[in-house]
This record gives sequence, structure tokens and C-alpha cells, in this order.
Amino acid sequence: MTEHHCIFAIFGATGDLTNRKLLPALYYLEQERQLKEDFRIVCIARKDKTHEQYRKEATESIRRFSRIKVQGEVLKKLASRIYYQKVEFSDLEDYNRLKKFVEKISGQSCVNCERIFYLAVPASFFSMIVDNLRTVKLAERDHKKQAYNRIMFEKPFGSDLKSAKELNNSVTKVFDEEQIYRIDHYMAKELVQNLLVLRFANSIFEPLWNKEYIDHIQITVAETLGVEARANYYEKAGAIRDVMQNHMMQLLSLVGMEAPKSMDADDVKDKKVKVLKSLPKLTEKNIKKVSVIGQYGNGAIGNDKVAAYNKEKGVDKNSKAETYVALKLEINNKMWKGVPFYLRTGKRLKDRSTEIIIVYHKVPFKLFSKSDPEKNMMIIRVQPYEGITLQFNAKVPGKKVIIDNVNMDFCHECKFGPNSPEAYERLLYDVMIGDQTLFTRWDEVENAWKIFDVLINAHKNSKPSKYESGSWGPKQADKLIEKDGREWVHPQRPSYADQLGK
Repeated sequence: MTEHHCIFAIFGATGDLTNRKLLPALYYLEQERQLKEDFRIVCIARKDKTHEQYRKEATESIRRFSRIKVQGEVLKKLASRIYYQKVEFSDLEDYNRLKKFVEKISGQSCVNCERIFYLAVPASFFSMIVDNLRTVKLAERDHKKQAYNRIMFEKPFGSDLKSAKELNNSVTKVFDEEQIYRIDHYMAKELVQNLLVLRFANSIFEPLWNKEYIDHIQITVAETLGVEARANYYEKAGAIRDVMQNHMMQLLSLVGMEAPKSMDADDVKDKKVKVLKSLPKLTEKNIKKVSVIGQYGNGAIGNDKVAAYNKEKGVDKNSKAETYVALKLEINNKMWKGVPFYLRTGKRLKDRSTEIIIVYHKVPFKLFSKSDPEKNMMIIRVQPYEGITLQFNAKVPGKKVIIDNVNMDFCHECKFGPNSPEAYERLLYDVMIGDQTLFTRWDEVENAWKIFDVLINAHKNSKPSKYESGSWGPKQADKLIEKDGREWVHPQRPSYADQLGK
């Protein structure tokens, strides 16, 4: 039986995502010998280029952005797989030429080629591209007797529920859900994947993972960067659409989900969706009471002075775009009822950090009430210091009973080394083998938007609270959690950071 060729087609091949992430990820897969022999990369954009011109640019990008040392022979082999094809996204004749080119380099008809289409372009082009792929029979619904064809694209999956549905409808006219790979790169981070193992492979944690033992949970996604060169996008998106609606909902659903029947992709996603459906149906009036939006002002990151958001290039001086959002949610089910989840994300904050903090109840008895022992905590560091810290109470040496808070650390890189696959390396490989576990299913997107449509509409005419760059956000966010008798746990540099040289 003849083995199918695999055509990996990138629309938007001259863009930043392709150069910084996709090409270096493909290089890694080549070096790890994870690309089949008959694997070809067709790089598609609207500029005039020859194959050789594009290959030269691609190898330069790989040398510049690869996280691993580039080996000349491996790079040469990958470059030999790369081809360039000019396509005007609206020109049907260009798609006919693309189809003929695919058949030429594979020596097979399209239906006998495995095809992966990566849309590294704005979502406004998706419908046009997908329609044209279908029209020229480059893409179709999968049939068991034919080679697979799949489509990949990045968040944002729409700007609200209405646009998300329109985007989904345009893609599902051609592709079934099993063929669609929606990328949220947070899902491919090692410590995010480790969440399920931490919970469901350890009997010391999972029995305590519920309202009986947990007081509350905090999820923080903090950035020191400002808007950089993304003002045009950020003015329309803001922090809610950019981070909270997608990345943070993925983290919340993994923390809050019940044990799945198996690690099959659909079994895991079913439990994640169940969490999203259990979140409260808040009104615009109610959601304002449990949320805060902010916008960074002047300040300093480290020793560098930085400008306010509304003074950044490309930003309206009267902009109401939020660069910070804090939100309190509760999961209304038997497992979590009464346990608040506090979420916050922002730009120009004091440190770059993504953390999940599990704060346990105080012990129910008062043997050491005079010492007032701290609540136990588990800190799951997604980035940059990937690892887990368990904080518990211990006696200080001496005759008196003095209790202090101590840490037990697991450092991911210290144990497993620095060469764990980067997010895109894992995601590109998973689409080739047809594993959808780390990708987002439509009902996850839909149920997240049902919550965040309300939040966005509630604040659309609100003026964001100002906060100083280099701080931990607006004072109003502190009040949001303090009125419940709690406080934010700010990210700290772990003891093992020195070993990592970070």
C-alpha cells in the first residue's frame, strides 16, 4: 500500500507567527525525526517570491528564533521540504494553481494526500479561504477511504458570541468538528498538561480537591510588557478578549473539572464544558459587582520608566480599552459550591507570571491557635518558573512552639531538563497524529463567550480604573477580594530560580 504524502500548508507564511513560531517548531520536529519522509511544507502568502527566496528567509528565521541549536544538515533537509506559492486569498484561480502544485510535488491526487491547513491570518479571511479550498476540492469532509484533511487556527475565536458563531459556521460548512484544531497555546504548556496528572495520579491531592478542604482559588496571568506593536488589535480586544475569555477559562476548567472517564480528548473536554456550564448566569448589573477593569498609567518596570497605555503609539488618548481585569466566579455544583475563584490578568504589572494558587481552609481545631498558623497553599507555576510549591506549617527549632510557613518545591526543569517541547512543537505534532486533546472544542468556545459577552457589555461604557505601571493593578481589585476577607497572593520568585539562571 502506497503511503500518503502529507502537505502542511501555511496561509500567512510571511507573517510574524510563521517566522517566530511555526518554522522553528517544524525545525524541532525535523531534528527529532518526527516528520515523515513524504512531508512537504507549502508556504502561502500574497507576495511574489521564488521557492529559493522563501527558503533563504525561512532558514534565517529558524536560525534566529529556534530555541535549540540549529544543525546545518537538519536545516538543509527541512529547507528541501519547503515550497512557496503566491495566492491572493480571494482569487479562485490561485487556488486552482495551488491544487495543481500540491499534486505536482506529491505525485498524488489531492484526495490521496494528507492535508493540514494552518490559517496564520486574521479571522476575517477564514470564510473566504475555506470556501475557496472547498470549491477547488482542496478540502472536504473526511471520508474513511481517503487521506485526512485538517484545519488549524489560533484564538481569538471571534470577538463575541455572535461573531464566534459566524466564524464557526463558516469553517463547519467544509470541515467536521473532528477535523478542526482550534489553538490555545496555553493548553500545550507543560505545567498546564501536568494539572491533570497532579490531580488524578496522586491520591494525596485529589481527595482534598473540593469545597470541604479548599477555601478559594486564585488564577493570575501577569505580564510586564505593554501593548507593544499590537495597539490596533488591543484597542478592539482588551484584556478580557485577549487573555481571560480563552487562556484563563482553560485554566479554570482544568482546575475545576471532575475526573473524566478516560484521557480520550472528548472525555476530557466533556468535563471541561460541564464546568463552564456550571458557572453562574450573571446579569450585567450583577457582574459589575464581582469584576474590576483597569488601564495602566505611567510608571516603571524594573529600572525603566514606561508610558501610560493612552500614550502608547496607535492608542486613542481617550481609550477605554482595559489592560487589566479581575473577576470573581463560583462553580455552582456539589464539588465547588461556595468556593470563589478569583481571576486576574493585566499588562505592565510588577512581574511576568502565570500561577494557579490553591488556598486550603484553616485546620478545624485550635491546638496552635496562639501561633495563628497560615493557611496551607499549593502554588502551580505555569511560567516562567515552571514548577509546584506546597506551603505548609512547621515548628521552628527550640523549646517554644513557634510555627512558621515552609515550602516544598518541585522544579520542572531541574528534574526533567530544559528541553521539553515548546507549545507549537507539541501542537503541530498532535495535529499530524490526530490528537485533539490540547485543542479547543466548539462548545468550550461557545460557553465561555456566554459569560464574557455579559462582562464586556457591562463595562463597555465604563472608564477603566488607572493603575501605576509596575504595580499589581488597581486598588479596586484589592477591594474586590478583601471584602471577602481574603487577599491576593502575589507571585514570588521561588527558591529554585537561581538554579535555572532566571
